[in-house]
Order: sequence, then C-alpha cells, then structure tokens
Amino acid sequence: MNNDRKAADVLRWMAWTALIVGAVIMAFTASDFRSQNLPLMVSIGFLIAGMNIFIMSTVFRLMTLKRTDA
Repeated sequence: MNNDRKAADVLRWMAWTALIVGAVIMAFTASDFRSQNLPLMVSIGFLIAGMNIFIMSTVFRLMTLKRTDA
C-alpha cells in the first residue's frame, strides 16, 4: 500500500469518526431543537464536516488512481 492510499484511508477514518461523534452528540441534545442549543449546532457541524471529509477522501483516492494509471 502506497502513501497516497494510506492518506485516503486516514481521511476516511477521520470522516467516520466525525460522523459518529456528531450522531452521538445529536442523540443526546436533539430534544431541545433550537438555535441557542450549542451542542446540537456542534453536532450538526460534525455531521456536515464528516460528509465533506468523506467526499475529500473519495476524490483523493480517485486522483491517486488516475495518476497511477497514467
């Protein structure tokens, strides 16, 4: 396994970690759904960040595959 693939795998693990943290925080704070609920807003941020990191890891993996094919 080369370093580029390891980096993509690390990004994927970071994405899953952010998604799980966001889901756990949201599970405990979703009952008080309002904009002043800081833990709820942080959990939504974790969920959005996790999805963005996951997309970046997929793009990174595809870019390294394209480079190895050329």
